[in-house]
Amino acid sequence: MARDVDPAQVAVLEIPEGLSGQPPPAARRFQYETLHRALYLQLLPHVLNHHRLLVDLHSGADPQLGADLICADPALCACLRTAVAGAEQLAGVEVRVVPLGDEGADLHARTIIPPQVWRNPAFLYLGLEIYLPEPAKAWQAARELARELIGIAARCVGAGGR
Repeated sequence: MARDVDPAQVAVLEIPEGLSGQPPPAARRFQYETLHRALYLQLLPHVLNHHRLLVDLHSGADPQLGADLICADPALCACLRTAVAGAEQLAGVEVRVVPLGDEGADLHARTIIPPQVWRNPAFLYLGLEIYLPEPAKAWQAARELARELIGIAARCVGAGGR
């Protein structure tokens, strides 16, 4: 994915070895959460005073969904909903905008990512989960979907003046 984006528009910081998205056994939960927190906090020096948007890109498997856009900023969520609904190239692709931290919303996300990352006043956080129906056959479509959604998010942030 990193080689598919325009470096003049998007700075990519690859994490060569992340953590599994699968919840660990209860005995290892503290260690997992500590490593997870450290992994995300190390992003701050790369983002603060350099970028207005942090896109946290992940992939998963779900034959029914195309992607989830997860964010805490209500204005960004609203812009993403409008832009996704109006994007002809996304016709037929299920893309959900999921509020992060809004327990009152019907569909919402919670996270163990430190709030300094996902609720930072200096930049916007966007979790982007691309779902692959069949990983071996869908990489090109997933890359195109990710590229399109990152472009939409960047335009939303640019339009918001942040």
